[in-house]
Amino acid sequence: MQSVTAMFRNGRVELTELVDWPDGTQVEVTPLDTPGSQQSDVKPPMTQWPDGFFDGLREQWGKEPFERPPQGES
Repeated sequence: MQSVTAMFRNGRVELTELVDWPDGTQVEVTPLDTPGSQQSDVKPPMTQWPDGFFDGLREQWGKEPFERPPQGES
């Protein structure tokens, strides 16, 4: 599902772009750091792969070689 940012103005959350979500879609609003605020409970974006991520993929895919089919003209 599409992820967007928003601004809080005059007691309302205003999305920064149009979305095509069905009526009744639940959303979660978490404030991001703003100048002068202390938001220690906001998780930073992932900056590296979790430990063992690729080993887990290798186990799931098995030992067969993975071949990428042609991707069109280059």
